[in-house]
Formats: sequence, C-alpha cells, structure tokens
Amino acid sequence: MRKNLIKKIEGLEENLMLEEIELYDNRIRHITNVEHLTNLTHLDLSFNRLKEMQNLETLVNLKKLYLSSNRIRKMEGLNTLINLDVLDVGDNRIRKIENIDKLVNLKEFHAAKNKITVLEGLQNCTQLYLIAIQVNFIYKIEGLETLTELTDLYMQQNQVKKIEGL
Repeated sequence: MRKNLIKKIEGLEENLMLEEIELYDNRIRHITNVEHLTNLTHLDLSFNRLKEMQNLETLVNLKKLYLSSNRIRKMEGLNTLINLDVLDVGDNRIRKIENIDKLVNLKEFHAAKNKITVLEGLQNCTQLYLIAIQVNFIYKIEGLETLTELTDLYMQQNQVKKIEGL
C-alpha cells in the first residue's frame, strides 16, 4: 500500500520563483494555493482526483498543463492561459471541447479517453499541430479548416462515419 500521498497543494507560499511543479500520481482533489505562482510554466497534476479545473487564471506564463487521468467533467478556467502550448486533459469525463478559444498559441491538445461527441471549438487554435482525441464518442468533425499547421490527428476508436471538415 502506498503511503504519504499528497492530498493538498500547500506550503508553496514562499516559492514565488517556481517554474515547474509535478504532483502527478497523488490524491489531490482541488487545485488550490497556486494562484501566486505566476512564474509557473509547467504544471502536472495528472493521476489525481480533481473534479474541476480551478484557480488557474493567474498562471498566465503556463506553457504546459497536464491534467490527465482525473475526474474532470468540464474544460474551464483557461481563458487567461494564452501562452499555453500543451494541454493534456485525457482520461477524464469531459463531454465537450470548450473554453479554449483564447489559446491561440496551443500546439498540442490531448483529450483521449473522454466522452466527447463532436470535434469542435478548436478553430482559433491555429498553431495546433497535434490533436489526440482517440477513444471518445466523436461522430462529427467540424471547424478544423483553420488549422493549417495540423500534422497529427489521432482519432482511432471513435464513431466517425464520414471524414469532412478537414
């Protein structure tokens, strides 16, 4: 049995210069006590127990955000993260791609193993070169015409019957 797993993000108040935090594979339920870490460029909270994307708005220098393998249902709190180039929300409970229209510098979007039904909402993310959206319930692809940098599209194990909108 694993012991001493982290349940809360705390004790970082004096570490204002932190640029990277990796707290994956713990028991964290809420994203808290990170608002003051405005120099953060890399945050990995994968394999925790998060249900919400919260308290991320002040992390405007964030370039990489990993939230895979949690219990997140909705994509939110991302509008100010305009410097983000990698977003990983794979293996959650997300049903819709939303609230990422301000992420104009996003290069990689990972959302495999969710409950997404339509590949949409990415038209403003014109720097995207990789979309990993496999193992979802996608039946329709739309709004990808503006993604002229797109080179890698992973869509296996979905329900797309006809390729269009690319």
